[in-house]
Amino acid sequence: MDTKTVGWIQIAGGALALLFPGGSAGMMGMMGFGTGTMMGGGWAVTLLALVFIITGIFNVIEKKH
Repeated sequence: MDTKTVGWIQIAGGALALLFPGGSAGMMGMMGFGTGTMMGGGWAVTLLALVFIITGIFNVIEKKH
């Protein structure tokens, strides 16, 4: 797969992770599981989303030799 395509997928995935950081935590809360334990991963999800976005930007702007 082309690196620019991979970069755009990473950027889109990171943006979605930042827009919807809860993921399925709400569903787990409705099923009776505590969502308090899921909130501890919020910083990790944000950090990984930012890493994905930064890596994606580097892949998009990469010049072929």
